[in-house]
Amino acid sequence: MEFTWKEEKGTPPLDPGATILTCFPSAGLATTIAAHYIVRTLKLPRIGVFASQEMPPIAVIQGGIVNPPIRVYGRKDFAVVLSEFPPTPSQASSLARTLLDEAERRKARWILALEGVSTHPGEEEDETGAKEPEPKVYAIVFPPSGPAFDSIRKSGAEALDEGVLGGVSGALLVQALDRPLPVAVLLATARSAQVFPDHRAGAALIEALDRVLPELKIDTLPLRAQAEEIERALRAVMKAAPPPGSSPGTEPAPPSGADSMYQ
Repeated sequence: MEFTWKEEKGTPPLDPGATILTCFPSAGLATTIAAHYIVRTLKLPRIGVFASQEMPPIAVIQGGIVNPPIRVYGRKDFAVVLSEFPPTPSQASSLARTLLDEAERRKARWILALEGVSTHPGEEEDETGAKEPEPKVYAIVFPPSGPAFDSIRKSGAEALDEGVLGGVSGALLVQALDRPLPVAVLLATARSAQVFPDHRAGAALIEALDRVLPELKIDTLPLRAQAEEIERALRAVMKAAPPPGSSPGTEPAPPSGADSMYQ
């Protein structure tokens, strides 16, 4: 499968040295939350789409506007590649190749990917319903030196020394081994045991990104406030749930707003 990055008519091209941010669904939908929040907060217009003859026939409707599953939002110095659905392994490899080709053609500074990961080795998820711990943010950069490496150090993210990373981000790192363009990935630990999206992990990713690219100036307080609201509702649901072995009854309703990945 091959993908094409098609620019929207009438949109200005990216400036040389622009950052290309990739956000494909992962643990806790942290990257999806982060991407939508960034686009909405910075009021970024849609400047392109990714197309393929084998793309699934799915339309995403937002504000009455029809969108393809993978699209690009941005301005001259910054672009966000946003996908609503996780690609298959073969699609991930093709997407990574297209992203690297197009980033090099546009003379981008680098590709920066956001990821959510379930937990880092040695960490345990809290299933008691207690207040959620602050997500940890990790980073991996290739090459492990130079301007991109120096920029990532400003994020305060811990270097990822061991791990396995798949999807588009993993494919980008592997394919970057033979490319001149730097690739970096910021990863936040996310609550994957819950069926609800992890807004706190999304906020942690944005805050790390904001330290790497301070010109973005993204306020995450509204996103963190929503995380608190959802967590309080989840704790209330867990307290109201009947104890194991009791007679089944009406299940508590999901917390208000928890079923929306885009809030």
